[in-house]
Amino acid sequence: MNDEQSFFDNIRQTLDNSSDQLDADITRQLHLARYRALENYEEKHSYWKPAGGFALATMLLAAIGVWQFGGHERGNGMAQTMDDLELIASSDSLQLYEDLEFYQWLDVIEDNAG
Repeated sequence: MNDEQSFFDNIRQTLDNSSDQLDADITRQLHLARYRALENYEEKHSYWKPAGGFALATMLLAAIGVWQFGGHERGNGMAQTMDDLELIASSDSLQLYEDLEFYQWLDVIEDNAG
């Protein structure tokens, strides 16, 4: 890997030295070509900005819809939603999710016993 890095450093040094020896007209043409290429890249990839905004708006609307209308069957929907958000945001270990079937079974057993 060290040989590869030194190879790239050597190429970079050679190209930098040779670019210093170019005349002003060629340097100006290279700068113009670079700016045109960057402008074309921005034009071709500008569709991601509206798509990202649309995706964010859709996720917010879905979250608001679940928060407002989805929790009424379980009792206090806002409290349940807040509990769910705390679970999602927590950085605890994933042990709970690994044993999720056991906890669901335990919940069913406790409901049947009481």
